[in-house]
Amino acid sequence: MITYYWPPAGGPGVQRLVKWVHHLPEYGWEPLVLTVEHGDYPAIDPGLAREIPQNLKVFYTKTVEPFGLYKRMTGKGKEDEIPTYVLSRNENESLSQKFSRWIRANFFIPDARMGWNFFLKRAGRRIILREKPDLILSSSPPHSLQIGAGKLARLFRLPWIVDLRDPWTEAFWEKDLNRTALAESLNRHFERQALNKATAVITVSPGLVDMFKQKAENRYHVIHNGFTRLNGPPKASSHFTILYAGTLSKFQDPCPLLEALRQLPDKVLKIMKLRFIGKVYDAHRTHIEHTSPVPVTFEPYMPHDRMMEEARSVAVLLKIQAQSGYSDKSIGAKMYDYLAMRKPILVIGGKGGVIESMVVGTESGGVYSEQDVAGIADFLTRWIRVFEKEQVISLPVGESLKQYETSENVRKLSEIMFKVAHRG
Repeated sequence: MITYYWPPAGGPGVQRLVKWVHHLPEYGWEPLVLTVEHGDYPAIDPGLAREIPQNLKVFYTKTVEPFGLYKRMTGKGKEDEIPTYVLSRNENESLSQKFSRWIRANFFIPDARMGWNFFLKRAGRRIILREKPDLILSSSPPHSLQIGAGKLARLFRLPWIVDLRDPWTEAFWEKDLNRTALAESLNRHFERQALNKATAVITVSPGLVDMFKQKAENRYHVIHNGFTRLNGPPKASSHFTILYAGTLSKFQDPCPLLEALRQLPDKVLKIMKLRFIGKVYDAHRTHIEHTSPVPVTFEPYMPHDRMMEEARSVAVLLKIQAQSGYSDKSIGAKMYDYLAMRKPILVIGGKGGVIESMVVGTESGGVYSEQDVAGIADFLTRWIRVFEKEQVISLPVGESLKQYETSENVRKLSEIMFKVAHRG
């Protein structure tokens, strides 16, 4: 299993892979992990290491990346974290930031982690010769690692499963990179090469399967990130708290929520709070701070186990879809944590897409277009009435959730792996 992000890195992508290595031995697999030592991570979560089996073999390599230079050019400290969307345009970016973003977009293709490929291939050859694995599974982003993984698969004639947790050329941050035509063409070439050469491709939603199918014929499968049911009851609270967990990027607009809140009566607003856990785009944060009719708190990335515990007392979970050409095809990794929390989920954007199928199909909340401010306000009003009676909100656990649980998705992954490796 080849991955750049691995504990102590945090985030849903890491959680996906940690769950896999934890459960795959139950189906007869012995995972091996090839990753980076001292990578440049947008989030840190040391607690995820506790979920890794003690006997798991993890191989670490060096890497060379341009982010140290980027930090020096933009005045950031050595220890400053760089969010995954850092190279999107900022309203007040300096000349050095613009230049750094252009260099990254047109010289580091597909992404700025491409320097790892040399070390990945060198270590991969040694591991394959010594451990003799049945297949290679490479998980991205960063998508550049698929180039090195593919070369190893072809060199040793091993089956190769490509795991794409996000779109490649259509990713919402790509449209702001200002690539040249040559750079865009090369990026599309690397994407098509991975899709064509892989023995099988897995991704996180049916919508993304449809997107990739239009580019190359292959065996495509959906493996959801999955969730594990929480133990213990929800906690009562004196405030109706709306929680947004995860990154809120430039392309996710909080304005429809703020407009809906302003439609609510003053007596209701007095018991409400808005809470953000994770990185929030600076302009959005400023706008929210100045215009929100309810108290707002902003907190940095929080370890996964602590965040899940904090969510026991919230009333509603907020998900804002990125404004992109594939918003109807995307679910978002944080949604699986939301399903586990069993709180009503308010989704803004993605109406009529795969996220609505998930939320409505599991009776977990509602999905509204960015223009449906009245519908958003009505959703909040209905759950405020429940909160005023019970002081706690909790949704039932239905059979429709099973398809999204970790155990079910690791079982499906194991079946794909057996077929690919001709082991069953």
